Amino acid sequence: MRNTVKVYVEKAEDGTYWGTTENVSGVVSACGDSLEALKRNMQQAFTEYLEVAKSEGEEWVKDSMSVAGFEYRLDIPSFFKLLPELKISLLARKAGINESLMRQYATGKANASEKRAKQIEKAIHELGEELLSVSL
Repeated sequence: MRNTVKVYVEKAEDGTYWGTTENVSGVVSACGDSLEALKRNMQQAFTEYLEVAKSEGEEWVKDSMSVAGFEYRLDIPSFFKLLPELKISLLARKAGINESLMRQYATGKANASEKRAKQIEKAIHELGEELLSVSL
């Protein structure tokens, strides 16, 4: 069975990215000064975590040895910190959300419901698809 490891990502005030696994036995955490560095460090930390668990004879490790990859999930404020050049108003219009409310989500002053977060995620993915279709 090939699993995808879900990693919740946050960006700290000092600019450091922190990632924590969500769907594996135990917790693996890593950090990096960029999202790419975090990804490298998370893969390294997870590999070492599995090696230690295997050497300790942990039964659950058999299910985790065939990892298909990592899925990195960000909260809304961290997403906008990652991409400061993205216009909040543009994404708000694309998602059909009031621009002022989207700014509150982006700054962490308000929390989006799960339904609203999915609406924002859909708009982000649509924007990404539009950008990928462009050739220069």
